[in-house]
Amino acid sequence: MRTILELFAKSPFEPLTRHARKVYDVTGQVRPLMEAFLAENWERTREVYEEISHLEHQADEIKQEIRDHLPRSLFMPVDRGDILTFLREQDRIADAVEDVAVLLMMRRTTAPEEFKPRVRALVEQVLNTTETWYRVAMDLPGLQRASFTGPEVERVLELIRRVSDQEHEADTRQHAAGRGIIQYEVEVGAVSILFWMRIFETLGRIANRAESTADMVRLMLARA
Repeated sequence: MRTILELFAKSPFEPLTRHARKVYDVTGQVRPLMEAFLAENWERTREVYEEISHLEHQADEIKQEIRDHLPRSLFMPVDRGDILTFLREQDRIADAVEDVAVLLMMRRTTAPEEFKPRVRALVEQVLNTTETWYRVAMDLPGLQRASFTGPEVERVLELIRRVSDQEHEADTRQHAAGRGIIQYEVEVGAVSILFWMRIFETLGRIANRAESTADMVRLMLARA
């Protein structure tokens, strides 16, 4: 595997895409995590939690390596501070996934069978948002090759707009899930209702972080 220094020699954005790949690996665990939890498979939930923790730690290591080796002068129309902010926001996507996993390990909580489709709908919309963020992140080297001009910029801006739309839809599904679970208070209990509300909020934070990361690319393009 190429080192961070070798990647920087090629492009300041190449290390960011390496970090993006690892963060994307973390987000890929959200679906199996939630499916295990909904199935009340507590052993499998713990296994996925441990995988998320492992992958998130690897993402942190890459983040720190980038911070330690990011050149003071980039010789390109992108501010060093903007790159560091993008890196921080991107890493927070993985942090948010780990927050969900930690939360699910706190309490064995069931969901009414007829309510589970709403949970899955929220999960899928969150993952739709992270999927589009990932496409934006992986286009960073292409933007550099295009000198931040032309059709490549317009294509990435359209992806960024899509991330925003998808995050809004994730918010809508989060609120719908929150409103929906309340009607099961007698069946599952008030504590479980509050716990599910916390789960929905934390899931929504993953999409929020994806939008914030994509918005940093918009800012970099505006300043280029």
